[in-house]
Amino acid sequence: MVVPVIDFSKLDGTATERTETMAQIDNGCEEWGFFQLVNHGVPKELLDRVKKVCSESYRLREAAFMESAPVRTLEGLVAAERRGEAVAPVDDMDWEDIFYLHDDNQWPSNPPEFKETMREYRAALRKLAEKVKTTS
Repeated sequence: MVVPVIDFSKLDGTATERTETMAQIDNGCEEWGFFQLVNHGVPKELLDRVKKVCSESYRLREAAFMESAPVRTLEGLVAAERRGEAVAPVDDMDWEDIFYLHDDNQWPSNPPEFKETMREYRAALRKLAEKVKTTS
């Protein structure tokens, strides 16, 4: 099973390439619910900056994460299990750690360039989403 990879630049190609690309987008949506776009126009330099600031932000937040309730709970369960105690399965632990890309988002203050980079990334994604919407 392979996630559909679609060359978005083909929309600007021949009529046949455009038709094939639109069919790939349709198939990705209908059969998979998602797809990966390549040659989408979001600058690689921006993608590299997003990766850098996100990695740095998560690195800076790691210490706080290690002190978080989910981690402390898990450590307690592991310690109890090592002592031979019966432990209940963890079914409702929320391990999600994400950022939403909203206009009025409260962004992390570290690293300092995080907020501006993510705003620029959001603008590029919005432009790309509009292009995807108008092609179908």
